[in-house]
This record gives sequence, structure tokens and C-alpha cells, in this order.
Amino acid sequence: MDCANLKITYFEALGDGYLLAFTADRKTLRQATRAILALDPWQRRWIAAEHAWWISDDAISRLGRHLPPVGVALYQWHARPITLEDLLNWGEYGTSRPRMRRNAYVPPDVAAAYTALGLPPGAPAEAVTAARRTLARQHHPDAGGVHEAMAAINHAADTVMEWLERQQRLSVATSAERSTAH
Repeated sequence: MDCANLKITYFEALGDGYLLAFTADRKTLRQATRAILALDPWQRRWIAAEHAWWISDDAISRLGRHLPPVGVALYQWHARPITLEDLLNWGEYGTSRPRMRRNAYVPPDVAAAYTALGLPPGAPAEAVTAARRTLARQHHPDAGGVHEAMAAINHAADTVMEWLERQQRLSVATSAERSTAH
């Protein structure tokens, strides 16, 4: 399967599995969906409101073999350094076995936007707003800056804020699904 056009837009551990969202051209999207639907029904769940899949722990590696970008995202997620917050959230979802909930995988375009703002990937919305204001004071055309620089700052901040809002919506949707499942 040619996965060159498959782009992972969201990847995060959740409970005993992972949330996964991606974009692709129509043909690649159809092939990726077939690979997911080939998993057993208890290993996958479509979250329609967020256009994201939940894939179980025992199926994500198999899916990564069929869809290499998923395997790369899984590897990058596992390679992330463990933070104090990760340790404090150990077993947060009440699973039968202890499991850390780690921060979401940050797509490369969002990570580049964070870098353009001078922030580490995963910084909260408040930090993005503060960085945008600080950079605007330096680069706004009314303050002697260049229009292109200000446009780049706004684009970077908008990219990060859209991703953070999507991450928040996914978190709320999955929390609601977990609470109605009990």
C-alpha cells in the first residue's frame, strides 16, 4: 500500500488504546480505512464527531505495519521523554493495569509552528497567546516591523490554536463516551 499521502494529524494514548486521526487523498484514505476495518471490531472504534479512530493497544502495532505513518507516530510517541506530569497521571483512566497517559503526539507542521513562536511543542494556549503578543510588539508593521513577518506569526499561532482546540474537543468527546459506557 502506498502511504506517501497519508498524514497523521492526531495521535494520543487513551485508556487501553490510542486516538488516531489522519488525512489523505481519496484513494489512500479508502485503503487506510480498509486496513482499520480489517481489525476486529473490539480493536477499533470510530468517533464520528471528531473524525478520529480509537485503536486498541493490541492492534496498533499491526496497523502500524500496514500503515507505516501510524508506525512512525507510535514510535515517536513511545520515544517522548517521560515528564513529571506523566508520572502523576499514571493510571489516570482507571485501567486494570497501570498505564501512563502521555502528552499527544504533535504533528510536524504544528511543532514547526510552535518553534516559530519560540515555544516548546505542547505548550498551552495561554503561552501561545502570550508569545503572539510579544512577537507582535516586535514585528507588527505599526511598530516598524514587516507585514510578512507578522503574517507568519499569525499563521503559526492560528495553526497551534486550531490544533489545541481540536485536541480539547477530542478529549471532551472521549470523556463523554467513557462516561456513557458505564
